[in-house]
Amino acid sequence: MQQHQLLALELEGIVALTLHSATQTLTVLIERAAGAQVVDTLREALRERRQVLKTEARQLRQDWQESETLRARKEKPRPNQPLADAPPAS
Repeated sequence: MQQHQLLALELEGIVALTLHSATQTLTVLIERAAGAQVVDTLREALRERRQVLKTEARQLRQDWQESETLRARKEKPRPNQPLADAPPAS
């Protein structure tokens, strides 16, 4: 979604940038050529952020699958192993 907006802004021609901090806002007028450079930088930042999120999601899935596998192993008694409440064999 953001990449589509960036493309639309780039095609129209960016004429200003507004920067926000926690306490301040600054708008800077720029030339069209500088706008194209800004869009390229933002596009790359978005691509990198998506890659980080994909990596995090992949790690979370792997962690979840491992925990589910461990949980299933703990719940399932092993063969040739007496159940906890079964009387010992004589």
